[in-house]
Amino acid sequence: MGNYSLSLSWHSRVISFVVLFLVFGFQAVGCAAEAGEFSGKWIANGVKEVFISNSDIQIYTFNFSGHVNLQSSLGKKKDYWAECIGLSDSATGATARCVWKDLDGTEVYLSLQSGAIQKDKRVTGTILGGSNKLEGISGELSYSWSSVSTQLNENGRKTTITGQTLDLSGSYVIP
Repeated sequence: MGNYSLSLSWHSRVISFVVLFLVFGFQAVGCAAEAGEFSGKWIANGVKEVFISNSDIQIYTFNFSGHVNLQSSLGKKKDYWAECIGLSDSATGATARCVWKDLDGTEVYLSLQSGAIQKDKRVTGTILGGSNKLEGISGELSYSWSSVSTQLNENGRKTTITGQTLDLSGSYVIP
């Protein structure tokens, strides 16, 4: 009887271990994260609208959209259409929220910060999340505008902005 109870206890432990491995072991394998780096360029155009402009401060909103073309992929894709909206003031700089969308409709959500929208100003950003295959994505990116051109309209409040960056780069993790 003593050997039978020892054998049953040992079998129970082995069975418990196998069940735990099957439940948790395969989940860990199925949930392996993808991490990577990307680089490329971004061409965008849009509008900035001035709210306050005097000798002390300038405040304006802006929105722009354009093509993001990556040499190395972000979540297995290299081409995105970007749309951004933001606010800038001369005291604290510019902040924007952006959505990059691939041709399949998968989106990447970004937060960007910069001193101003002008040539050679460094822009830093955080990847906040995504949709579909990129749900839960996180990471960072940065770039500098290599060229920015503006054209003021007749009332002096709205300005058309066109910009290009050649040094867009970042890193990401997809859970």
